[in-house]
Amino acid sequence: MKEKIICFSLGLSDEDIEKGKASFYGLNKEAEKLEVFAINKSMLTLKVGDALASVIADSGVSIADKHKDRDNSLWPDRYRVVVVLAQEREQVFQVMRSFKAVLSDPQNIIFAVITETALSWTFEEYAGHLHAEHESMKTRKP
Repeated sequence: MKEKIICFSLGLSDEDIEKGKASFYGLNKEAEKLEVFAINKSMLTLKVGDALASVIADSGVSIADKHKDRDNSLWPDRYRVVVVLAQEREQVFQVMRSFKAVLSDPQNIIFAVITETALSWTFEEYAGHLHAEHESMKTRKP
């Protein structure tokens, strides 16, 4: 059985997510299942680990349904983040390539792997950390 790849996105529209998924499956014909969950406003205070546990448990009720606020276009000018949980490093790169291929301004999409540390952070804390790191890398001189 193939393991699914789980992503959480912030600042991407439903259309952006569907474009990214279509690109992923177009490039990876026999790919693992890619699930992308939009982080909406009410999910910002949710811990990444709790959301991930809910998705992995696949309780039949989607994480977004539990958090009714469907506004997943938060801070579109400030944050566009995709965090990925995958078994293999190459799968993470496949997700990155797929989304970058079809979304506008791809250099300003922040991609990250869900780490052990991130599991204890809220989505708001994690996105803030990733954004600060991204800005630092953009302005850092080699």
